[in-house]
Amino acid sequence: MDGVRGRGFTQATIPAGYAKYLLGQLFEPWAKDMIERGTPSPGDTVLDLATGLGPVARLAAAAVGISGRVVASDISPAMLAVAAARPVEPDWAPIEYLECPASAIDTADDSFDVVYCSHGLEFFAEREAALAEMYRVVRPGGIVLMSAWAAEHPVGLFTEMGQTMREVGLSQPYSRAYDGDSYRMSGPELKRMVEAAGFGDVKVEMVELEGRWDNLDDAANTVRGTPFGPLVAAMSADDRERVSKILLSKLGGSADGVTVRSMSNVATGTKL
Repeated sequence: MDGVRGRGFTQATIPAGYAKYLLGQLFEPWAKDMIERGTPSPGDTVLDLATGLGPVARLAAAAVGISGRVVASDISPAMLAVAAARPVEPDWAPIEYLECPASAIDTADDSFDVVYCSHGLEFFAEREAALAEMYRVVRPGGIVLMSAWAAEHPVGLFTEMGQTMREVGLSQPYSRAYDGDSYRMSGPELKRMVEAAGFGDVKVEMVELEGRWDNLDDAANTVRGTPFGPLVAAMSADDRERVSKILLSKLGGSADGVTVRSMSNVATGTKL
């Protein structure tokens, strides 16, 4: 299993909240950064591991064009179903959706020019196995790019969200849900693991981006796109309102909306 992605994101109600309150505000900006670093070329073959709703896969499909190939892999059938229903442009590569764990990618050896994993590795229960699989499926001379929430800093929105859920006494939806160290990786740790998997010319950079919600209600509703969402939905209306107030007090913001900084370590490597 892939850790949180296996245990937390399989419920059908979560992808809709993720799409409305997290995708464009937070994860699409990170996807754009990843694609700009990876610079896939027309005709390239690309794997997007732990694709979620496919923000990286979609940008890759636009970059490689109809002569290219994009595979978007995730362990959550609920996420993949929503991702696959999103329309694509006629000049994009078709996106193939693949349900499988990152520790056993269901593709042939040396299949891809570029492998992406945006904010997935830190959630995998078997990180070393996932990295070994990335090495196996990328072709010699191909590159891997991955990002992980930085252990050197709080995890932006998700730190405040976890603190809120703990404060209101919400049960953990999965083991260590309140433990930020369980889904963060330091730059040295990430570099060591990528090198240990066999990749060469490994570089790690800490990158800061902002998430932006144009109104307070959208910021408060970000919880709906996480494994906490179904638990909050089951609360009384008064308790849900309390959760929103506490979360917004931690996030700050104004009537114009909320802006949250997030920091990630981004690694690149080459299969020599």
